[in-house]
Amino acid sequence: MSLDRVEGLRSALAAEPDNHAVRLLLAETLVQEKRPDDAVEEYELLLAARALDGGGLLAGGRAALQAGRYDKAQAFVDAAGAAGVVEGVSELKSDIDASLGLQQMVQLVRDTDDEGAAQLRLDSRPAVTFADVGGLEDVKKAIHRTIILPFQRHDLYEKYKRGVGGGVLLFGPPGCGKTLIARATAGECGLPFSNVRIEEILDPYFGISERNLHDAFVQARNFAPCVLFLDELDAIAFARRKHAGNVGRQLVDQLLQELDAIGADNDNILVLAATNAPWDVDEAMKRPGRFDRVVFVPPPDAAARAHILALQLAGRPTAEIDVARIAKQTPLFSGADLEALVERAIDLVIDEALESGRERPLTTRDLERALAGMRASTLEWIATARNYVEFANQGGRYDEVAGFLVSREARTIKA
Repeated sequence: MSLDRVEGLRSALAAEPDNHAVRLLLAETLVQEKRPDDAVEEYELLLAARALDGGGLLAGGRAALQAGRYDKAQAFVDAAGAAGVVEGVSELKSDIDASLGLQQMVQLVRDTDDEGAAQLRLDSRPAVTFADVGGLEDVKKAIHRTIILPFQRHDLYEKYKRGVGGGVLLFGPPGCGKTLIARATAGECGLPFSNVRIEEILDPYFGISERNLHDAFVQARNFAPCVLFLDELDAIAFARRKHAGNVGRQLVDQLLQELDAIGADNDNILVLAATNAPWDVDEAMKRPGRFDRVVFVPPPDAAARAHILALQLAGRPTAEIDVARIAKQTPLFSGADLEALVERAIDLVIDEALESGRERPLTTRDLERALAGMRASTLEWIATARNYVEFANQGGRYDEVAGFLVSREARTIKA
């Protein structure tokens, strides 16, 4: 009987395609017949014709959800929000998010079956540990005490009802190892690592950036325990007091909701973030319970530079290289600067080999030749940081930076 009704409605539409009432009735009938895919097609035509009221928009979203068409379901939710519909929108959005999370978990099982130990569609590079990080011993100790130890001694923390999880904000000059420290933290804990880059979040279309950020946290909750790393936090959580108008405020509010785990649970999720400009991060992010642990990652000192150079030179054809000598000649160089130095020196050796036809190992002299004309990339950051330490350190947040700025290296080199 109902099948005859579907055919009858289709016949009526064939004769009168713009009869929106008949098309809506057909869509509702298809839903009743458990044919959500066909129903979605009819609802989409009605949406394009702007012939759906609030109830129809939500019904279209639910049909798309039943069909597993999550992108279509979100389109109906967005349309309902734009139309001013309030009741039922948040419930439908929560159902979409829950279904997406289930889909991700199913995909995880498939990835595991196909490829063995799945990388959870997260970071597929080999795991690193603190042994792979040159220097930064104080930073390692701080992270071990506040992040790694709670995972290694879960029983002790559970006994004292101390939650495992939380947020740590790493800040400092670019190229000094903030991302590597985050990856090494995951490696020390034996947890999967997700590096959420800024280009994966920001989108020019209204509401998409907030949804991308929410999706990243949904995935992390499904894969917990894990490490979720937000790079360039200042771009996602730019201080609202510095915003012109409301642009960007919604993204800050969304991140605050995710960190507070509104309607969800962040237990066993380590949220790490990095920024070169902590002074541009919204102050609400640094409240206890969010990114309450702020850790300064300075440029490597001489011993750390020697260690980094040794790591960079490992496996390359070299003669006896005096890494300590090069380290003394590279004050305030970041890890990235030292990597660039080694690459420049290698290029000199390769060019020479191409011209002479003779290959030879890399030497200390090659590194010194490559160093000529190079300048530490951290100098501009240091100049900016000095201003904030001098004029905006009332709460003592930048005391570690102040201590670094009075060090011998920072005092003898001017930006």
